Amino acid sequence: MVNIPDNVLNLIKKEGTTKVLVTSSKAGKPHAIVAGTIGSTKPDELIIGEVLFKVSGKNLKENPSASFLFANGLEAYEVEVQFKERVDKGAVLDGVNEALKAIKLHAAAIWTFEAKAVYDQGASPNAGKKIA
Repeated sequence: MVNIPDNVLNLIKKEGTTKVLVTSSKAGKPHAIVAGTIGSTKPDELIIGEVLFKVSGKNLKENPSASFLFANGLEAYEVEVQFKERVDKGAVLDGVNEALKAIKLHAAAIWTFEAKAVYDQGASPNAGKKIA
């Protein structure tokens, strides 16, 4: 487990950041989704709200390794993660659903992930460099 650097956590919160979850099936077929409900509740953890999560959820049950990609302008980071648990009640889920009301969506649960490694994937000479 690693702590996600502050600059990465700040990018996740920044308006206009594209947030992507990439999973793969047991057979290795990749699946990527853009998801606005990706966030962090602890320095070593990422979460995502379960909204329209059929393929991603199935993949994570078969293969708990995944990656998140965050990009805004020339700045981008990949966080490799391990799925930890699905939580279907609590304050975090309530907060996500309160935010989702504005766009008429609802999360059935929160999926939590342990950060394993963080890479700079921005448009710079540091692209691909492990930073945590």
